[in-house]
Amino acid sequence: MIYDLTRTLAEGMPVYPGDPQVRLDVIATPPWQVSALHLGSHSGTHLDAPSHYIAGGRSIDTFPPDRFIAPGMVVDARGYAADAPIGAAILDGYDLQPGMIVVIRTGWEAFWQDARYFQHPYLSVDLAHALVERRVSLVAIDALNVDSTPGGGELAHAVLLGADLLIAENLCNLDALICGQAYMFAITPLLLHAADGAPARALAWDIDHRFGTFLRF
Repeated sequence: MIYDLTRTLAEGMPVYPGDPQVRLDVIATPPWQVSALHLGSHSGTHLDAPSHYIAGGRSIDTFPPDRFIAPGMVVDARGYAADAPIGAAILDGYDLQPGMIVVIRTGWEAFWQDARYFQHPYLSVDLAHALVERRVSLVAIDALNVDSTPGGGELAHAVLLGADLLIAENLCNLDALICGQAYMFAITPLLLHAADGAPARALAWDIDHRFGTFLRF
């Protein structure tokens, strides 16, 4: 089964404060229809490249496809209060291997299109460092930001992107996945030249254990 973890790009969707609003203008040229897309590189479900924060960091188009498609698992971080830091202890008991995609489930996707969506919990510096130490390849979250949005934080971005570790934000439908179970993930961005990030399609599917080589790094 394929699980779609992607937000639909649509007008009126939440965006980070100050980012461009999403707009889709239909340009009718009968019998054809073409749409003009107006959006930021970090609209909806998207990936952050190191150049989003790190001066001279890599842009999204410099990463090979195998950085976006890999085994991984969902880590349970539900129960944290609004705008609270998530500690490194959430990783305890999870068999996280180098190269994995780690998806942090805060439960905050439930507040999509609600003002509370901007008050999400965020990754503590200790958690960001712990993910780097485990040499995972990509960290995703079901919230607007891996840092505090009300506080204008940046430390989790600095640690993760500074280690060339990709970030995906605004995932959804994580209730379909079992925390701690291995899945294959594909979080594939648009191939935008020299861009600091890009909207992405985020998918997951069950690993068929007859193909155990998918779990080797």
